[in-house]
Amino acid sequence: MKEPEEIIEELMVEVLSNALPDIDTIGALSPVPEGEQKKSADTYIAVFVDFEEPLNAYKSPLMPCTYSLRITVHYANADDATGAEFRDTCRAVRNVITSFCGDKCVNMNGNGFECDDFGLTNTQTALDQDADIGGIAKTYTVSLTGRITNKEN
Repeated sequence: MKEPEEIIEELMVEVLSNALPDIDTIGALSPVPEGEQKKSADTYIAVFVDFEEPLNAYKSPLMPCTYSLRITVHYANADDATGAEFRDTCRAVRNVITSFCGDKCVNMNGNGFECDDFGLTNTQTALDQDADIGGIAKTYTVSLTGRITNKEN
């Protein structure tokens, strides 16, 4: 059975990869094809999903739970001397997030998960200490509520 975090992450990685095909999008729980390594350049997008509150879904599959979705844009200084590409990428990520807000969260439904609510809760911008040559990172945090509809998935 896939965990709800895996279902949510898998969808976000796919949507972001399609929206921004020139930048690697990596999910914490998403496997890579056999024979490949999970890695990226200094410029990439990372997706993480965790629980915001105790998981009730295993008591009853239809009980809603709240999850925290974090999408971080990492941009190396060497890849974007002016900062314009970083801003364009951040705008594209925000547009993806906005495309699921409110009633549009039903677009997340499937694979044994049903979304009830989806909203951007905050952003955070910081220097990216992981980039070999320096960089910047912006994290978008989304709170979403949903339920497991199929425990067999």
